[in-house]
Amino acid sequence: MPGRVWTQEKLIAEIQRLYQEGTDLSPTAIQQSHSALFSSARSRSHFGSWRAAIEAAGLDYDDLKRVKQRWNRDEILQRIREMHAQGHDLLDPKFKTKNRSLYLAACAHRYFGSWRRAVSAAGLDHEEMRESRVWTRTRILRTIQEISDAGKPLGWAYIEEHEPGIYRAARRKENFGSWVGALQAAGVDHTPLRGRGAGISTMSHIAPAMMMSAPGDDVETPAVEPPLKTCALKT
Repeated sequence: MPGRVWTQEKLIAEIQRLYQEGTDLSPTAIQQSHSALFSSARSRSHFGSWRAAIEAAGLDYDDLKRVKQRWNRDEILQRIREMHAQGHDLLDPKFKTKNRSLYLAACAHRYFGSWRRAVSAAGLDHEEMRESRVWTRTRILRTIQEISDAGKPLGWAYIEEHEPGIYRAARRKENFGSWVGALQAAGVDHTPLRGRGAGISTMSHIAPAMMMSAPGDDVETPAVEPPLKTCALKT
C-alpha cells in the first residue's frame, strides 16, 4: 500500500491476517505479491529478515517454506469451497495473487491443470461466476430493477458516483448507449429535473411526486448526463 507507515505491530498483524486468508507466505511468493510488506519486515529498523518477522508473528518459518508440498486434491477442493462460502470472488486476479499457493497447486498438471477445472471440481459453476462479472444487457436491466426496488436514486449523477460499473456498462454502444436509454429499456419513466434531485428517475409504478435524491444532496446537478468519454486510437 503506497505511503503506508509500517511498525512492528502492524507488520505482525498483517502477516497474521494474510496467514488466516491462506496466502502463500514463502519468501518468493510474498516478495511478488506484497513487496512493500516484505521489504519493510526485512529492514534493520524492524525485524532484519523475513524469517524473524514470521516467527515474531508466531508462525513456523520452515513450515511456510513447505506449504506448496502440502497440497493434495481434497485440500485444494476444500479450500476453494471455503473461500467461496466466505464470499471471495474466485475469479478476481487479486484473489489469485493473494492465494498464489492455492492457485498454483490447483493449476498444476498433477492436480487439475487449470483454475477453471479446479473450481468446477469443487462443485461450483465457473461459467456462472464468469458471466456474473460481465455486464450484459440482461444484467444491466435486472440491476436497475434491483436498485429501484431498494429505493435508491436512479439519476445518472448518483449512479455514476455510487454504481460506476453499471453506469459505464449501460452507456456503451453495444448495450444502451446512455444511462437514459438503459432506464427506458428497463421501463423507467425518466423525467429530468433541475436543482435538488436533478436527473433522478422514477419507476413507472412509483408516484411521480416521490423524489429519490441522495441524502444531503443540495447541490444543483445538470439534468443531462455528460457525453461518454472515448479515447482516440493512434494510427
